[in-house]
Amino acid sequence: MNWAEFTNIFKDCKLEGDKILIGSELLKTIDFVKTNYHFDMLKEIIASDNGDGTVELTYRLFSPEDEEDLLISINVKDEAESVSSIFESAVADEKEIYDLFGVKFIGNPELKRLYMPEDWKGHPLRKDYKENDERLNWNE
Repeated sequence: MNWAEFTNIFKDCKLEGDKILIGSELLKTIDFVKTNYHFDMLKEIIASDNGDGTVELTYRLFSPEDEEDLLISINVKDEAESVSSIFESAVADEKEIYDLFGVKFIGNPELKRLYMPEDWKGHPLRKDYKENDERLNWNE
């Protein structure tokens, strides 16, 4: 991947370890690397609560042509662009992240809870989540 070309197009990005951290334009970035660098597979989307009200989303892409992984990461508050229009497989990961972290993916055609009941309050993998629900009495 040509880092100079990439940073010329996407000004608000930086290399952080082995991943590219972007500040915005998630959909455009993912589409760009798929189209220009043949990262044709989305392996997974990983979410991590930063503890400051933001969630880091890391997209692990794979290029079968080069047999390489690429990590693209973005920090979001409550919502992010859905990449399901580029990778249909993103629908399931985005539903899981919505359910457990509360990130709404704009453009996901099937965004709903995946594991927790629809009436569940909160998102269990957020660091600010409180387990004060009487439905958890089996856990005592």
